Amino acid sequence: MINHYLSKVIKGDVSAYSYIVDQYKNMAFSIAYRVVNNREDAEEITQDAFLKAYNSLKRFNHKSKFSTWLYKIVYNTAISKIRENKKKSVVNQLIDKDIENINIEDIDNVLVKFDEEHQKKIINSAIDKLSENEKLIITFYYLAEKSINEITEITNFSSSNVKVILHRARKKMYEELRIRN
Repeated sequence: MINHYLSKVIKGDVSAYSYIVDQYKNMAFSIAYRVVNNREDAEEITQDAFLKAYNSLKRFNHKSKFSTWLYKIVYNTAISKIRENKKKSVVNQLIDKDIENINIEDIDNVLVKFDEEHQKKIINSAIDKLSENEKLIITFYYLAEKSINEITEITNFSSSNVKVILHRARKKMYEELRIRN
């Protein structure tokens, strides 16, 4: 479906790009926001990223999913914004071999007793307590439903680094949610 709209845009139908933007704007904003932690910057980054994607669309080679390609543009635009604002870099090398295994099921078990709306508030509160990298990886993995390989491609983190960050984030969320239980 998305390839149909991509072809239309490449052939000159600029209005078809609005469909693409509508499909990906929320996740693009979420990714930008998780990186810069500032609503106005995230909005600007999202707009810039869609413009960059539009201008580069003819170079999209379909080796990866369009969403992966787009989210990499969003991520790189956000990182550039951080550098531009002279904020600290969000790229850390995290290596920790002895991490307790916490699965998403453990988190689900803690959340079972809350209604869905309350669960969302609790989860967002727990996510807000994570480091910037952890927020980003959780967003890519669970909200954007990206694989470890796709996250690696988007962020240029090593696969093991993504797994460690994801694992630490799960553990911290589990601890935070368990406290609320």
